[in-house]
Amino acid sequence: MKSLRILLFVSFTIGILQSCATGVKSRSLLFRSNEFAIYTVNRDKINVKTESSVAKTFAHPVELTEDKILDLLGNIRFREESSYGDVNQYIFEEKEVKEFALDLVDGLQKLKPNQILLVISKYNPVKSVVSHYSRTSFYIWSTDTSIEILFGELQKEISYDEQGNYFDWSNIPDIPFDHFPQSTYVLQGQGFSFKKVGGFRNKHWLVFEKSELAKLKFEKRKKSSNEISISVEADLKPEKKIQRDEEDGVLLEE
Repeated sequence: MKSLRILLFVSFTIGILQSCATGVKSRSLLFRSNEFAIYTVNRDKINVKTESSVAKTFAHPVELTEDKILDLLGNIRFREESSYGDVNQYIFEEKEVKEFALDLVDGLQKLKPNQILLVISKYNPVKSVVSHYSRTSFYIWSTDTSIEILFGELQKEISYDEQGNYFDWSNIPDIPFDHFPQSTYVLQGQGFSFKKVGGFRNKHWLVFEKSELAKLKFEKRKKSSNEISISVEADLKPEKKIQRDEEDGVLLEE
């Protein structure tokens, strides 16, 4: 009898947690591979403090081509600031976008007016045994006049323990719709503007006007084999450490 009570209590607790879950915790899987996953998320499940910043219903379904998905995502760059210096780079590689573009097109055509899409991509352009996968997550949806994309993580490195297991690498932090300062953010580019939230530009929230989509074109870029080899060599080298010489105060690099 005691075991039955415990079982009922556990079931009740799980039910409460599931009913209270929001955003990335209450998603429904549409497509999944070893490299990406795409989900639907209901509008009433996303965590929005400023309700007026997100429409109550959306202009779904919406039709975009695979090429237009590449036009939308392929040119976006971001900046990562750290004590070691600032790094500017593209969010997506061309091959990475092409991995999920077809399923993203299908997902947008399946969306209901009260849903948005959540996309999680993990990618490793080098695919070396010593290189790391990185993860990017974003919401995407359509309004009457725009295609909007809200990024969460931007090329966040995944540990070796997480990268091979779908249930690990697809477990991401909630993506905030509210503005707050971050050291990693999207750089202003052509074809989109940043959504203003609370009077501030949210540099993770991109707004593409539908009337301007035809002008968007993916810009081909080259990555030399030298850059790739440097990346692999960096993974092979031990992490550099900065130490202070206590006698003369000089910073030394190991």
